[in-house]
Amino acid sequence: MKAKLNLFILPLLILMACSPAPAPKPENVETIVAGTLQAFTAAAPVATEVNGVPFTDDNLSFVIPTGIAASAAEEVVPAVQASADAPWWEVAPEHHIYRLENYVISDGYPNMEIYLYPLAEYAAMNADVAKRVEALKSLIASPNQPLPESLPFLPAFNAGQMFHSNFEALQFQNGSGIRYLTSFSQFPGLISNNILLYTFQGITADGAQYVSATLPINIGFLSGYPTPTNPTDFVAIEIQVKTVAQQLDESSPEAFNPSISTLDALIQSIQVSGTP
Repeated sequence: MKAKLNLFILPLLILMACSPAPAPKPENVETIVAGTLQAFTAAAPVATEVNGVPFTDDNLSFVIPTGIAASAAEEVVPAVQASADAPWWEVAPEHHIYRLENYVISDGYPNMEIYLYPLAEYAAMNADVAKRVEALKSLIASPNQPLPESLPFLPAFNAGQMFHSNFEALQFQNGSGIRYLTSFSQFPGLISNNILLYTFQGITADGAQYVSATLPINIGFLSGYPTPTNPTDFVAIEIQVKTVAQQLDESSPEAFNPSISTLDALIQSIQVSGTP
């Protein structure tokens, strides 16, 4: 999949454009989406055997592949209601974070975490998140469509998606989603190993839970990669980002550390079993 760039704007939010064909008794949109998610999940085989460290709690289980991290720790994050003092990206319901401990990369993207959100509650209290959810549903239902400049991403924060590459549809044990590589910045910047991340964005087959993962990832060619000497030369920065994004897209999944295949296996092992 061709890499997409978005250097100078915050993530674009894409609304679903398609509606079901007219019928005497049209179904509810949520029913249609849930049916699509269930069918897509059932149709695609999901890896069930991962060698590694199992993690289980009342809401979520997964297997940490050998060599990725030593364990995982759960954090329950309290809800933040909309108010004059709360920026939009902090407004969220109570949710769970599962932080991978002793992750294989210690000097990369700082958050090596899996997030579990109650989808309907989150979308109801945060309009920006609701648009991201609709965009994700569209991509899950039709992953071969032309990709937007920015792909759906949670957790929300005040930075723009610089690019995306290595896009694939991916299923977990009871849901579907997308994975890709990206970086975020508040200003035009360069792609480097210390900000490169693998992310998964998905929805359970019943449409009730949103699953997100942010995992640092590196690749050898970025070490010592030539960079523009003038930090305000935005043309040179854009060329570097476009070139690197294309190289990432063309790289083998096994060329990365951890390999994309290994991180995919972690995601495919996820089973959501409860309501956060």
